[in-house]
Amino acid sequence: MNIRFGEFTDRALEQEFRSATMTREVRRLRIGLLTLMLFRIIPIAFDFYHLPLEQVIGQFLPLRSAMLLLSLVILVLPAKPQFYTIRHVGIMVLLTGVFAINGTGPLWSAEAQTPLGLSLQVTIIVIMNYVLLPTRLSWMLAWGVAASLFHVMVVLPLTGPTPLQMKMAMAMLLTANIASAFVTSQLSSLQRRDYLHLRQLERANRDLREREAVIAEQHDRLTQHVQALEEAQQRLLGTRDELVRAEKLAALGGMVAGVAHELNTPVGIALTAITHVEDGIAELDQMVAAGKLTRSKLGEYQDMLRESAQLVHVNIARAAELVQSFKQVAVDQASEERRTFLLRQYIDEVLASLAPRLRREPHLISFDCPADLEMDTYPGALFQVLTNLLMNAVIHAFEPGQRGAITLTGRALPDDRVELQFRDNGRGVSPDHLARLFEPFFTTNRARGGSGLGLHIVYNLVTQSLKGRISVTSVEGEGTCFILTLPRHLPKVEMIPAALETA
Repeated sequence: MNIRFGEFTDRALEQEFRSATMTREVRRLRIGLLTLMLFRIIPIAFDFYHLPLEQVIGQFLPLRSAMLLLSLVILVLPAKPQFYTIRHVGIMVLLTGVFAINGTGPLWSAEAQTPLGLSLQVTIIVIMNYVLLPTRLSWMLAWGVAASLFHVMVVLPLTGPTPLQMKMAMAMLLTANIASAFVTSQLSSLQRRDYLHLRQLERANRDLREREAVIAEQHDRLTQHVQALEEAQQRLLGTRDELVRAEKLAALGGMVAGVAHELNTPVGIALTAITHVEDGIAELDQMVAAGKLTRSKLGEYQDMLRESAQLVHVNIARAAELVQSFKQVAVDQASEERRTFLLRQYIDEVLASLAPRLRREPHLISFDCPADLEMDTYPGALFQVLTNLLMNAVIHAFEPGQRGAITLTGRALPDDRVELQFRDNGRGVSPDHLARLFEPFFTTNRARGGSGLGLHIVYNLVTQSLKGRISVTSVEGEGTCFILTLPRHLPKVEMIPAALETA
């Protein structure tokens, strides 16, 4: 904002500044007026001492009293905008009166005055104009220059000065005007700049308070949103737990149904064989009772009984093997108990329990692992991991009708660790999806039964229950490989993990 002659060039801003600083300006003027009144009372006493009584009463006392009265009037003017011009005009009149009494004596008084003494009084009055009773800079400058010119051109020559005294008087007045005007201009400009800065600070503070209010409101809204999100997360976690529980029960139910289907064949064959044996025994009883049993007929019955017994034995053994495998896997899956087992044997049991489901798929499943590789961990968690990986490959890895290959490889690593590689040669995973495979509810094939929880459960079980690591690599069109690195023996202080529902 431009400032010229100690005032804003923008009249509206100047008026705003005057209104804002009027109280402080009036206080300064009143202090100056009181100072001036004090100094104007002292000359009255000197007048009675140095001048004739008639001149004091008839001339100086009325003038000085008028100046004191004018000072009092200006002093009591209220600090309101409508009195701004009146106050400053009164100050100009007051200064003119002071100048008339103290600076123009040679024009009406017969008292002799020295040129430099009179010039010094005028200089003091001029400085008083700028410092003690400041008004508008343009008024102060005009009054100071006019008073100086009047003194130099009209009053001073009456005192009979020498050329040097004239130059000294002119130098004093010129210096007083220039220095006082410069100082007053700088002070006035500084006040206005300070006012601008203060106004900017007030505006900044106001904006800051408004922003703080907005931030506080946004914080309240954000807090509400966070609370809503926390509630939604709790509901989501509850839903996820229910889905995980449902998936676990569905997997167990599917395994039960598959084992029941597998048991149906050997049990049915054994039942048929036993029925045939019962029929043969009934015929044998009849022939013995009728006395018609021959040696050849007895041999036929013996061969039939031998074949039937062998058939029953084989199928009952097969059923017992299936029941034992199912029993161990089901117990592991439900109990979450830690035990020691041979990895190859256990994975054979897992594959056997999943055989009814996998037999419907055209894929070739192979497994390679040392027979003596022993682990001390949670077989139920490992069962869930292998089941989910197999089902994930069956659902997602291959195109419908495609015949693929799934390979599971286990090997021992240093530092008492085991590495399991689960690899398929299916369609692979795109780079965009690869980083999200272990996220809950993320699936690319929901239409074929993908829940989006299988690999999330795998990740939680491997990292939390089995205390291992899992990584995945994939190339589109070439397949996917999951690598599990597990401790062979969990620490003895390892506690039983939470149920799979919290995975």
